[in-house]
Amino acid sequence: MKLNVLKFALSAAIISAISMFLVPLYAVYLGRGLRAILMLGGVFPGYSGSWQGAVLGLIYGFVAGFVYVGIFALIYNGLLDFKGIQIKLKPKARTARRKR
Repeated sequence: MKLNVLKFALSAAIISAISMFLVPLYAVYLGRGLRAILMLGGVFPGYSGSWQGAVLGLIYGFVAGFVYVGIFALIYNGLLDFKGIQIKLKPKARTARRKR
């Protein structure tokens, strides 16, 4: 079954954007998850434990989720279409049966 690339990438992008938006807010109000924010801040410039970082995370999460999952879906669909090398086996020769 083939994936609809646009719908699959869009749904993953929305989930990724919401997740990256909530992590800095979680860090601001509960003081946890700061290591994750520091690691992601090294990859995404400006991503930090603040409201500005949360908004940037929303944008970064949407774009990264859309691109990466879209590429994954394209590769998946391509592999479904790939037939590869098909080995044709000869059927076993049937032996003739004699009636008695």
